[in-house]
Amino acid sequence: MRTIAFSPDAIMAPFFDKKILTRAELLKLTGCSNMTLFRRLSEHGYYTSYNFNSRYYTIAEVARFDRKGLWEYHDVRFSKHGTLKATIRHLVSASEMGYSANDLAQLLGVRVASLLLPLTNDGLVVRENFGGWLYFSADPRQYEEQINRRRSTLQLPQPPIVVLPHQLDDKTTIEALVGLVKNPAAGPKQLRAYLKSRGMVVPLSALDALFERYELLKKRPAGTLETPS
Repeated sequence: MRTIAFSPDAIMAPFFDKKILTRAELLKLTGCSNMTLFRRLSEHGYYTSYNFNSRYYTIAEVARFDRKGLWEYHDVRFSKHGTLKATIRHLVSASEMGYSANDLAQLLGVRVASLLLPLTNDGLVVRENFGGWLYFSADPRQYEEQINRRRSTLQLPQPPIVVLPHQLDDKTTIEALVGLVKNPAAGPKQLRAYLKSRGMVVPLSALDALFERYELLKKRPAGTLETPS
């Protein structure tokens, strides 16, 4: 009995119509044996889904991978990086500042927590605690860059120094006097604006008290007093 030859094009043709197919669907549509199917798929190259227990297949000509190498079609997900474990490793290594388990789950559309500990134990990713576990590249140089970027995002701006009425501390007093040296004609309002530019929020009453304490208005040359508003 003559063996029927199945060309690679004949095996791949159903993908251009269906986009993704199970093994059973491929066998039914092509009429070839299981051995022939996998031989042709292996020769051509293919991807299996990383969800649905790797049940679905597709090929590069059909898949539309995004810039992270991921593609979703009717809730079936594929990665050009291979298995889910390999994909997690790649995404973590290529990230700007690491990922949390939740970040990866949202990105991949599947739960990933069960794979992160084995990846860490195998030295394929590095885990650090930033108020919660984050995962970074195992490459020392990339790890250092990711850690530094992550830390920089956690550096909150310093809040302004708030001075309560009549509680001008030594540091603020010195800064105020420096401002007066720079601008001898400044009155309390102008000095308040100067201190605000230096990150110090000072009530006008505190500066009025400062002027009274040091008799600054009395020591000024004529014509330098602030005009009342």
